[in-house]
Amino acid sequence: MAPLDEAMSDQEIVAKRAQERWGLLIEGRVESAYEYLSTGYRQVTPFPHYQKTVKGVGIWKSAEVSEVSCESAEVCTAVVDIRVVIRYPLMKGPVETGNQIKEKWVKDGDGNWGFLPTMN
Repeated sequence: MAPLDEAMSDQEIVAKRAQERWGLLIEGRVESAYEYLSTGYRQVTPFPHYQKTVKGVGIWKSAEVSEVSCESAEVCTAVVDIRVVIRYPLMKGPVETGNQIKEKWVKDGDGNWGFLPTMN
């Protein structure tokens, strides 16, 4: 994990890390994005298992963190606007659409922020 400016607020740190993680996912760099997961999640979920859960590489066009709110000193929620491009066989051209998702970010005992995936 890259060192973060100690003067940054928790909201700024989470926004930066969430944006970086999504940049890696859009580039298809899932193994690098794995490092942005919470320490606890990585301890119980090996990379090969996590890799199987990542759906969207290749169709994600962009992601922008639009808001971060912190419920406590250890838990924040990042709102991310995702754009995807879908190609349907019977359609003349690709279709672009989007969605807004909420991500839970948690601070570990060392003060590092990590994304905590939820079960859907």
